[in-house]
Amino acid sequence: MSPSATTVRLFTPTGWVIGTLHVPPGTGLLPFLNADAAFFRMTNVSLPEQPRTIPFLALQRKAVLIVVPGEDALLGLHEDDGRTRHEVTCLFAGGLVMGTLPLPTGMRVSDELMQSNEFFAIEDCTLGIDASPEPTMEAEELVFVHAAEMFGVAELDPE
Repeated sequence: MSPSATTVRLFTPTGWVIGTLHVPPGTGLLPFLNADAAFFRMTNVSLPEQPRTIPFLALQRKAVLIVVPGEDALLGLHEDDGRTRHEVTCLFAGGLVMGTLPLPTGMRVSDELMQSNEFFAIEDCTLGIDASPEPTMEAEELVFVHAAEMFGVAELDPE
């Protein structure tokens, strides 16, 4: 079986990279992002401030701060049963993500994220990006945040 094409927007230190990831069949985007690959292979890629689409890009995993999945993505998320939603803000060089983080009941945000190097899902998000020429704010239903590349996470109204 050939990989499934998944459209994504990836926020990197140089701005938004938009293209297609080729995810193995039956694998959700989140498990794919958290696999051991050092680079993500992308096709049909648009780079910041570049007028032409390029056919291929190998993008270093640690350069990806935020992933916005396209509507065609199989997400690979855990069931929401028994999860408590925590309001969080994740801080990056160049921006922030505000939204809710579903965790197993009794799990603290600090326990889950401060020891993680992986991507995790934030729901009902607002993205604040310090982009040129002007900062932008946008709403997204769900994004994946790269824990290893953020420099802080704040929990609002912890229980």
